[in-house]
Amino acid sequence: MSVSPFRISLIVDGEYISAWQYLMLERLLASPHAVLVGVVFRQPVATTLSQRLNAALLQGLHYLDGRLFSCKSTAQTPTSFLPLLGDVGCYAHGSKRYQAFVSTQRVDVALELTGQAVLPDMVASATHGVWRHFYGNPAHWQDDYTNIREYARRQDEIVSGVVRYMAGQAAADCVFYATTSTDKVSINRGVERTLWKMADFIPQRLHELATVGEAVFQRNMRERVLARPLSSQDAVASGLITTCRIALRYPSNFLRKLYKFLFRQEQWILLTTAHGNVTELGLLENFHKWIPPRDRFWADPFVVEHAGEQYIFFEELIYTRGIGHLACVRLQPDGSHTEPVKILEKPYHLSYPFVFKYQGQYYLIPETAGNHTVEVYRCEEFPHRWVFEKNLMEGVEAYDATLQEYEGRWWMFVSMRSHQSCSPNEALYLFHADDPLSTQWQAHPQNPVVASAAQARPAGRMFTDAEQLYRPSQNCAGVYGRGLNLNRITQLDQECYREEVVSSYLPDGDFDMNGMHTLGIGRGLSVSDAVYIHRRLGRLDHWIGKVSGFIDQLVWKHCYVLLVLPLTFLWLGM
Repeated sequence: MSVSPFRISLIVDGEYISAWQYLMLERLLASPHAVLVGVVFRQPVATTLSQRLNAALLQGLHYLDGRLFSCKSTAQTPTSFLPLLGDVGCYAHGSKRYQAFVSTQRVDVALELTGQAVLPDMVASATHGVWRHFYGNPAHWQDDYTNIREYARRQDEIVSGVVRYMAGQAAADCVFYATTSTDKVSINRGVERTLWKMADFIPQRLHELATVGEAVFQRNMRERVLARPLSSQDAVASGLITTCRIALRYPSNFLRKLYKFLFRQEQWILLTTAHGNVTELGLLENFHKWIPPRDRFWADPFVVEHAGEQYIFFEELIYTRGIGHLACVRLQPDGSHTEPVKILEKPYHLSYPFVFKYQGQYYLIPETAGNHTVEVYRCEEFPHRWVFEKNLMEGVEAYDATLQEYEGRWWMFVSMRSHQSCSPNEALYLFHADDPLSTQWQAHPQNPVVASAAQARPAGRMFTDAEQLYRPSQNCAGVYGRGLNLNRITQLDQECYREEVVSSYLPDGDFDMNGMHTLGIGRGLSVSDAVYIHRRLGRLDHWIGKVSGFIDQLVWKHCYVLLVLPLTFLWLGM
């Protein structure tokens, strides 16, 4: 669908906006789908003493966090957007020029960047409504408290998104929302990941609207919210109690890291099991462990059957080298395997060896995000000799590219990020082409088709069971490689993508496992990877974990006692 650019008006309360909003505006104006026709300036809302104190506490928290973890909060840096305006007209809200602008200028979309209630006359005049970002849930309109409520509540994900207000509708529609993994240690990292990612939300959704039209756009909006309904949560102001709760995490996290360094070693290993029901593929009690030497790890297994035998391709990373290469073993009839053989090594990191067959020839697509490419290699001698064929994509930071032929087209599922502060695990992008060796992959209009830290990143080859197509995905909510999902794809075409989770696996210490992130399916065989915990204290480590967890929860839930009791004793002693 080809349409003229959307006419955009911007609503602000001053010359300065956050740095991530500046990036959003910059990308929007570089898009062929938008042209800025006016800027409306509103009067800033006066702040109360309590709000100013909270703001000071927030600044203190961000400063402390930045010093402790070398992560400055840059996304919220005030930035003047005036250099982007050119000769675009500016209008003071309520003035005669503003009234004339609203009554005479056609506006398709109004972007509300203040934390104030939307302007009714802009809602009435904008063809596609007034759009605004939200933080935590649709009732929170300011980025000041991003990740504060989630960090204080020890949540695994931060919700953010876009809503729009349309004339004649009592409530706002959720246009799009995404989740970002919280950082277990740093507040600032969660803030940076969330806000810089949000710079893409409105440009991407306007691209979708321009591509598919209003009717399909509304359908996609509804399907997104139905798939993962938004939860409503109360705002958490940054006050003395909240600051105390957050500050307690710093020494707690340090002690946890020190304990793990002294008494535990975590290592990615491979697991094999007989192929079971599709909903039981990730059950840990059914797996047999393949534990590599302690100087390396094995991960990202893919099963390939060739000449009646099964081979497992995987990533091998030797700790002293610091980057991964690809290796392969052959399965023996008794369930054992041959010694790993290195099959591909580069001066940059390689992982996720996606092997596929096309027109009788084997090809390999490894993860090469460190080289900013999606590369494909051709097999000259199976399974050990592979030669470079071509780059399918260049100038991209793409992770775990997974191909699938479906209804006559080839589809590429790949995790991507467009800013270095963002996580590469939280946005699934979809592309399609006539053949898998094409360099002209077309982007899906819904990109990112999955925007969830708990569900986005690919986790192995897709497979069919009972005529249903399944996509394994990683759960990276809270920590990378936390667990696995199996998602049933319910719609895949050039306008819409939908999937639903049918089973999830979160080891969280079960069977000495603390994470898994790839699943390979072979003939009568399933192979996965997992984080194996080497416990130097043996069973004592289990009891220490249980006791420390109980104490931690007790202190965390009742940390206000740490403030109330000392103040009470001081008052009684006066």
